[in-house]
Amino acid sequence: MIFFLQNVIRRTFQNMIGNLFPNLITIGIIAISMLIFSTFTLLAFNLTNFLKIWEDKIEVIAYLKRGTPTSEVEPLLKKTRLLEGVEVVRYVSPYDAMAFMETKLGRQKNLLEGIQPAVLPPSFEIQMKKEYRNSTKMKEVVTQLKKIPQFEEIQYGQEWVETFSVLVHILRLTQWILGGLLLIAIVFITSNTLQLTIASRREEIEVMHWVGASPGFIRVPFYLEGLIQGLLGGGLAILFLFLLHQGLFLNIPPSMQTWLAKIPVLFLPPETIAWILLGGMVLGFFGSIVASMRVLKYK
Repeated sequence: MIFFLQNVIRRTFQNMIGNLFPNLITIGIIAISMLIFSTFTLLAFNLTNFLKIWEDKIEVIAYLKRGTPTSEVEPLLKKTRLLEGVEVVRYVSPYDAMAFMETKLGRQKNLLEGIQPAVLPPSFEIQMKKEYRNSTKMKEVVTQLKKIPQFEEIQYGQEWVETFSVLVHILRLTQWILGGLLLIAIVFITSNTLQLTIASRREEIEVMHWVGASPGFIRVPFYLEGLIQGLLGGGLAILFLFLLHQGLFLNIPPSMQTWLAKIPVLFLPPETIAWILLGGMVLGFFGSIVASMRVLKYK
């Protein structure tokens, strides 16, 4: 068994070195294909992460109708706190809203001169429980809030959340459609390259066949070659993607650095990298099987 493995490994590397240029071309094409797929995976991963972070910070703002008596505020607070999914409710008076706007404007707060706090509507800032911080669950709570007659308007950035969710779904769909096409291309390219390798060694293979070599002894080196091509192609794709990821960070404008500090652009997690590498190996292996079935039919 040890002799068999040693022989297989030796013949595999002999095949790859003997057909170096076609192998390098195949590995390069696999790397480019996997890089495109990995780039879409990275984008989808970060957009999903961004959406989760944003949803965690979402607050529902319920604006009270003008003229709502102050005496109704406390009972309304208690009623709102009892709604399913609500974690914290805070009353924001017109004066609190004005103070918040002044803080936000900073040196430009003079823009608010002449504006009286009374023009700002009082509101409730409602924070959801963790399991309700998504667009679907939040809609259920908003529906209940709209049934309360004292509320004039409910806001929670629903249009932005829904639009962003659709964008993530479209990106993921594109990722898998494009990925499927690239995977077919990888199998085709790997198969064709190994067919050339097998054809170039046809005489040697025929001699091995006639002296009694088993089909496995002849085929396994080509299977291993496909595995190595897929692994190297996937590894190069991850390396290029990492360099691209780091390069973008080094050239981020200062104006965006503060914003990205709050919402980090992450690299692929280890388990995703492992799946990409494994995927490259499986595709290379499958391509080698297709090639051997086409060329070594007599085996």
